[in-house]
Order: sequence, then structure tokens, then C-alpha cells
Amino acid sequence: MDPEDYSELIAELAPVPRTEVVPVTIAAGRTTGADITAPRSVPAFAASAMDGFALDSQALTAASMGEAVRVVGDTPAGHDSVALQSGCAVRVMTGAPVPTSAEAVVPVELTDARQTGAAPAAIRIGSLPEPVPTLWNIRSIGEDMDRGDMILPAAERITAAGVGTLAMLGITEIETVHPRIGVVVTGDEVQSTDHARGSSGPQIFNSNLPMLATAVRRLGAEPVEATCGDDADELRSVLTAMEAEADLVVTTGGISAGAFEVVRQTLEPGHSTFRRLEMRPGSPQGFGRFGTLPLLHLPGTPQGAFVAFHLFTGSLLAGKTLGQRWRKGILAGPNLRRHGNAVTFRPGTFTETGEILAADRARLPDFAVADVIIRIPSGTDSLRGSEELGAGTVIDYLEC
Repeated sequence: MDPEDYSELIAELAPVPRTEVVPVTIAAGRTTGADITAPRSVPAFAASAMDGFALDSQALTAASMGEAVRVVGDTPAGHDSVALQSGCAVRVMTGAPVPTSAEAVVPVELTDARQTGAAPAAIRIGSLPEPVPTLWNIRSIGEDMDRGDMILPAAERITAAGVGTLAMLGITEIETVHPRIGVVVTGDEVQSTDHARGSSGPQIFNSNLPMLATAVRRLGAEPVEATCGDDADELRSVLTAMEAEADLVVTTGGISAGAFEVVRQTLEPGHSTFRRLEMRPGSPQGFGRFGTLPLLHLPGTPQGAFVAFHLFTGSLLAGKTLGQRWRKGILAGPNLRRHGNAVTFRPGTFTETGEILAADRARLPDFAVADVIIRIPSGTDSLRGSEELGAGTVIDYLEC
């Protein structure tokens, strides 16, 4: 089974996450829980796009003939508009309300007025476009957003610009989706760095837990972290505790065919199904449920866990299948050999021209400096070796 078919098989495990109303100021990285529409227009009033002088049509005609135009008011941003008398001007700052009868805002640079200090009694305008554009340098009501416009649809990732847009609308709180993802790293051999310092014998530091917990946060979710040795009762206890805390649990390790594969031996066949996919790295995979709690089982190798998390857990959290998530890019090189019977994955980085440069290997340190995961489709082996993807080839990739 290839990774895309497997992603469709496990799609029903997508968690039904809880929603939470949070201040907009901390919402970045989370996902919207409902459609968000604009409660007001932006700007909510006709506003000046320049520091300058608002003139009506009569004043513009007089100015174009070289006549002086009397200034009858001054409006800084954040202050109420001043009434504009016919044939006169009002000084306005950028963002300030423009009088309703104004036809244009003439930039201060085109006048003989000083750019700072008190407003002058009158101005002369050196030059005007011919003709003067309609509502020149005046931002109309709703130019950025009209009341009722869709701002962020449900299930949209909230970015820094999204936070700014919501704040611009005066929205202070929103409903967000914030799934809690259990991350359980298994194996007697895996030790935290603190514990390992006082231990003797072979040591394998626990890289999967901090790596996947960080990846969970980057997807706008909250990790619930746990470790488990090669003990079936301990694993069942950890999963029982997770039922009350998590919307989905991701385990790593213990799913191959060895003698100490605690996840597989504890959960198969009553809870989970395990198989080897036609992919490298990360061939061993599994999925299931512990009661109603969705389970996703990833391999224990760090690079396999990293790739599988982005392919499969990322798809579940995005509410899409893997086949729907691939993006297209251009391979800058080097040539990539296609495996005879498996889809392979390689880290890659963007070049200055936007092409993708593939790494030589697919170890975790290579992914540590990568921008993307490159998909290399399986090929057909021949006497001349496997087919290769050369520079200039269109390739599929996921950002990582």
C-alpha cells in the first residue's frame, strides 16, 4: 500500500477536537472554530490616504487656476471631521476622516504649505493631475473590508496577519479549535537526557518526544507527552489516562516484528492494525482505537517518525488526505534515484530562485535544515539501474 492510499484508509481517525474561546492576541497558530465575518467596515468612514488638504470641486477649480485656497480647519487622525466650506480646504492627516463634500485630498508636497506646524491660513497648489481622479487620495468606506465580508473561514490557520486583521475589526475574542494530541514514545532503551547522565550501558536519548511535541505545536495543537517502557500494562495505563486528555494519540516505536514490540503485541488485533507501507523511510505503520480514542502508530526511528508524522498526522489535523496536500515544485538537483518498489522521501531546501535542492541523504540531521519533504515516486528497476528524476523535473513536496 502506498502512502496516499494509507492516508485515505486512516482518514476516519481525524480527531473531533474541542473548541475554546481565546483572546485574539494569543490566537496565532490556532485554527478557527467557525466562519468569521466582518462586524464593521474598514475604513468605517471616508479617510485620507495622505497628509494633505481636502478640497471640494470649487476649490479644485480655483487651485488649478493658480488661486489661493482658504484653509478653514485641521483634522488629525483620530479626531472628528471638520465641516468643509464651499471653495475652501481642510488640512487632513493620513487616516483622518475627510469632509463629506471633499472631492480630493491634495498631498501637502504639492502645496506651498509647511509639512509640520500649525495649519496655514491659505494654500496654493503647484500642480494637479489633469483631470483630477475621482476621490483622489480618499479611501472609501469599506475599501479594505465591508461589513459582512468573510474574513477567515472555519478551519483556517490563524497567522500574524490574521491576528492583525481581527484586531483591525475590533474583534477581541474568537472561537478556536485547539486539539490535544497525545505523544507516547515507547521502549526501555529510550531515556531522557537527564536520566541518561546517571546511567551506564547503551543509551539512546529520547529525540522523538521533544521533536514530535514541537511538531504538534507548529500545527496549532497542544501536545500531551508521555513515555512508556516495554511493558503492556504500562502502555494500557498510559492510553487509559490519555482517553480523558487527548483527541488523538500518536505512538512511536514498538510496531515491527521483533520480540519486544510492545505497541503491536499489546494492541493487535483488538485495538489496532499494523502493516508495512511501500515507503522509505517509515515503512512500519499502524492505526486503531483504544475505546473511542483514535490511535496512530509511527515507527521508532527518528527520521521515520518525523516523515510519517508530517504525512499522516499532519493530514488528519488538516482534515485532508495526503493526496490533497502535495504541492508542486521544480527540482534543482541532484538527480534522485527512484526505488524499485517504494515511494521514497528526501529532505530538500528552497534555492534563491524557488527551486528545490535535494539533500544527499534522509537522516534526521538532514531534515533539521530542510524546508520540505520531497516525494520520489517508485520506479522500475532495469539493468541500467532505477529511473532517476533529473534537474528541472516537476516534483511533489510538503513543507516541514
